[in-house]
This record gives sequence, C-alpha cells and structure tokens, in this order.
Amino acid sequence: MQKLDGKFHGVIAKDLGGEIVSPSEFVVFLAKDNAFPATLEFYYQECKRIGAAREQLDAIERLQTRVMRWREENADKCKIPDAEPGECH
Repeated sequence: MQKLDGKFHGVIAKDLGGEIVSPSEFVVFLAKDNAFPATLEFYYQECKRIGAAREQLDAIERLQTRVMRWREENADKCKIPDAEPGECH
C-alpha cells in the first residue's frame, strides 16, 4: 500500500473516473485534530479570496459541517495534533 502523508497508508482515488491520486499530490488531516476546524476555515476564506467557484466553496462548507458534526458526536476522541518520533516519513 502507498504511504499517505507520512503517518498513513492507503490509496486515494477520484470519485469521477477512479483515477489514482499520487501521494505527492495530497495531504491528510483527521476530524479529531483540534487544529483542523480552523484550518478548514482558513482554506475556505483563501479559496473565496482567490476566486474559487461557488461549487468549491459549497463543498468546503459541507466538509466543515461534516467535521463539526463528527467532532460533536465524538468529543472524547478529539485531541491536540501530535506525531510520534519516527512516525512521519
């Protein structure tokens, strides 16, 4: 399996067409990461600033809603982001 973003492994494929995405083209964040909601908000604002299409902004808003719902339902799993020594290669 491909190594994803240092800490994870697996394969990422696009829904449309099934094309496999190279690990060098993406990063992985988890909903439980306490820094991720602010990261998503910054990404939304930056996409808006640079003129991203409404469809992109709507997709980010749906993701924000999904992440916040998960966090509310799993508050005991939310945590400060971390990496163990040697974990991220």
